Amino acid sequence: MISEDSTAEELLEHVGAVGRELAEADGLQATLQLIVDLGEGLFEHSDGASLMLIGRGGVIVTPAASAPVAYDSDMAQHATGQGPCLDAIREHATIVMDDLETDQRWPDYRSRVLGLGVRSMISFRLFVTDDSMGALDVYSRRPHAFDRRSQLIGQVFAAQASGAMKAALIEAGLQTALQSRDVIGQAKGIVMARHRLTADMAYEVLRRLSQDRNQKLTELAEEIARTGQLPGPNP
Repeated sequence: MISEDSTAEELLEHVGAVGRELAEADGLQATLQLIVDLGEGLFEHSDGASLMLIGRGGVIVTPAASAPVAYDSDMAQHATGQGPCLDAIREHATIVMDDLETDQRWPDYRSRVLGLGVRSMISFRLFVTDDSMGALDVYSRRPHAFDRRSQLIGQVFAAQASGAMKAALIEAGLQTALQSRDVIGQAKGIVMARHRLTADMAYEVLRRLSQDRNQKLTELAEEIARTGQLPGPNP
């Protein structure tokens, strides 16, 4: 935790340690959870942090939160379509809410989260991928919890978190691609053995059957690998 009394040297050491922790996270979900856990622990007066991601088609999700109040506050933004996190994403900016009691922005959202005990929050825009945007929300039950120093520290952390999240997404995509190649290879081997075909000929059989059945090639390959049989075309 970085307190208001932390020296510049202590601050730099902490930021470096956070970066190392993020680099050691194993897997996408573990990375997302670590981001919110570190985000909550970064600020002295934080009571919870959450991630909000907007993907292709405008679908909004909160894949990780460090405390129920953070998750519930995000759900209020989902429900009302307004709030500081959504503005942070849309405006590519850091949004600070000093005191919910007096802040008149986002009235529908405000009426919901006052009952949760939230008094202030800060949202940092995360740069994820070209078709997926996100923001890190940090909540506090005390007003004016996040000053200018908090903004600067959080922006550095948001940059670290964006890099870690993007690396985890790439790794997850590569693992999915490798798994798909593996199951297609298994199915191709079954077709080769049963019908005495070459590798190229077996792949062409799979491709044509996938088109005839209007079924994804990977789904067809999984079915063949599971059953050991080549299904017929759809009637």
